[in-house]
Amino acid sequence: MTVSEKQLEANRQNAQLGGVKTPEGKEIVKYNALKHGLLAKEIVITIGDGAENPEEFNALMEDLSTQLKPEGTLEEMLVEKIAVAYWRLRRAYRYEVGLIRDELDNATNDYYGETNYGGNKTHKTDEEIERQIEENRTEIEQWEKGKMDLSQIYKEGKSLEEIYDHEDIWDWLCSRVEDILPDDEDKIWQPKDIREFLAGDKKWSDDDIWQALIEICDERVKYHEEQIATLRQDIEKNQLKLQVIKKLGSIPSKDELDRLLRYEGAIERQLYKAMNQLERLQRMRSGENVPAPVEVDVDVNTGQGS
Repeated sequence: MTVSEKQLEANRQNAQLGGVKTPEGKEIVKYNALKHGLLAKEIVITIGDGAENPEEFNALMEDLSTQLKPEGTLEEMLVEKIAVAYWRLRRAYRYEVGLIRDELDNATNDYYGETNYGGNKTHKTDEEIERQIEENRTEIEQWEKGKMDLSQIYKEGKSLEEIYDHEDIWDWLCSRVEDILPDDEDKIWQPKDIREFLAGDKKWSDDDIWQALIEICDERVKYHEEQIATLRQDIEKNQLKLQVIKKLGSIPSKDELDRLLRYEGAIERQLYKAMNQLERLQRMRSGENVPAPVEVDVDVNTGQGS
């Protein structure tokens, strides 16, 4: 687009006026360059899930500029470096919170997802344990009912042959007296065989066998009650272990913490360096006699001398 001679002349006249004249106008435009500095454009994340608010960074810049009152490009650059260092430190703190949050959020799944060398889960969830508790309750009900049925049949004076089909009870009787049964791995002991052996070799009467079968019902009830108590302890142990894990998870892992501290330390050194440089420039500008900065180069060598 071609600019007319008339427009050029108007521009020249405006330039000669020297721009903004009033104190209010100068205050408004004073930090325009700072708002759009190169570092600011690079440091603020403006897209994606972790997007940051550029206006918030601009407000930080304005606040620092109001407090530190930079004059000239160099001081303005140092103020911007201070703002950038602060912004990065704040991001580092958010990263630390994210690490801890991730650790705490996944603590429960990680704990219950642990497996042993055989690939089996190390810890059962509360839901899985509750199902086992319910299964044991069902077993208790069945054994209590079995005891009532046996007691009733026994009171009625019926023969043991009437309960040969109660295989579970006879299997437990077989387990109970297995140390006195003949050592024959191939033999499958049927109720009739157990009865005949106990009556013949061990001189057990039918009343003795009846009593043993009824007592087995009580033993099985007691066993399943103990199982329930153990399972409830497992739930309590899981809760205590998770509490410990979550408390330990309030601090990032050693590798993450070392990395984070190194990063924060590097940013803090940049921050303090920019602040010191700005202070020196401003003191020099005010006419103070500022000594040259002292730089110490420390070379640490832990090896043996050559």
